[in-house]
Amino acid sequence: MTVRIDAISPLRGLPRRIACRSHTPIGVLTALYEGGFIHRVLFPDEACPNDVLFDDSLPFASQVAEYFEGKRRCFSLPLRIPGTPFRRDVYQTAARIPYGATASYSAVALAAGYPLAMRAVGTAMKANPLPLLIPCHRVVHKEAGKEAYRGGLEIKHFLLDLEARNSD
Repeated sequence: MTVRIDAISPLRGLPRRIACRSHTPIGVLTALYEGGFIHRVLFPDEACPNDVLFDDSLPFASQVAEYFEGKRRCFSLPLRIPGTPFRRDVYQTAARIPYGATASYSAVALAAGYPLAMRAVGTAMKANPLPLLIPCHRVVHKEAGKEAYRGGLEIKHFLLDLEARNSD
């Protein structure tokens, strides 16, 4: 199962800017909604804007909880990704990496239609506004010790280990 960017209808009737928190084993993850779409997920160490209203009953919280319980392998949430066509292609490709699997930067570049853009794929993964929902933690460097992750390598390895334990 995969995420299709902008395939889910936006949530209607929400205030323009709203946030939803999910308490997880890696800390509190916060989804920022605008216009009914999630446009950014914040890691525990990232500051939330002051001008949002919180509603922790939105589907983000329950779906993320199910993911960490090993009951959910993909998300069905309204996502909006700003950016270039290249980044959207790369994020869509990363979203197709199966739960519990990994792919190299070069494999993602090739699958996205940009076979020589391995470094640009790395830059896009680092800038992914929707970590976990677009599973950039599943994109790895071919050489150990050369990978990075916006949330830190401890979180990346935690997510990969969680998926490995819960894979069939």
